[in-house]
Amino acid sequence: MTQTFTINTLHRGKYMCCFFGLLFAVGGLSALVPFQEIIKIILVLAAIPGILYLSVKISKSPSYWTLTADSLQVTIRTKTSTYDFNDIDHIRSLTRSGGNLYVIYRRKKSPSRYWRNKLFQSDDDNSLLHEALLQCPVEYYKF
Repeated sequence: MTQTFTINTLHRGKYMCCFFGLLFAVGGLSALVPFQEIIKIILVLAAIPGILYLSVKISKSPSYWTLTADSLQVTIRTKTSTYDFNDIDHIRSLTRSGGNLYVIYRRKKSPSRYWRNKLFQSDDDNSLLHEALLQCPVEYYKF
């Protein structure tokens, strides 16, 4: 009963650093342009979709979720985290703008969070993972 799903995830810290770093860089460069202030503001606002696109592309890290009979494994790049179903209290999928936030609540440890992104990405196995998690012996909530 081993099933593997590919989910488009982002490294949250890298994404936020890239987004705000690029936003401040564009804002700083616009200060050097000898135009009126309203033109500079419009240029920065027009650059935000490109900044968002670059930030997503720089920080994307596809994850592979493997469900077995007694555990859930999440692999991102070379790091694999294994969660036994006996140690998981419940799993939540919280809908966010641009994707989902998967939170795995464990009984004796802090929760693990994985940020699924759907902006500028191809389709992933999110709906299939949702259906498979509903069949698991762990409580699964989708908000």
